[in-house]
Amino acid sequence: MIGIASLQQKRSNTMEFFTVPCPGRGKVSINGSYHGENKNGSDLHTFLCVEGLHDITLVCMDGKHCQEPLQRALISDTNLIMPLEVPFECAY
Repeated sequence: MIGIASLQQKRSNTMEFFTVPCPGRGKVSINGSYHGENKNGSDLHTFLCVEGLHDITLVCMDGKHCQEPLQRALISDTNLIMPLEVPFECAY
């Protein structure tokens, strides 16, 4: 029989998937650690992380600024086909 602690440990090691849609290109960081650009050409890059609450930041590479450059997101119950979208909008 698997105990509750074992289930919680197993769940905390689950890999989750998310994208960072934005009108422009930007540098994505997860909890302060750089993870790459949000786009590969015109396609969104899919990022991996462990399940949980994360601080996602986007620094625009097109000389613009985001309305909210940091978003806190609970990333859970995702898969490669249906990643969580953490959208950013440009400030004009």
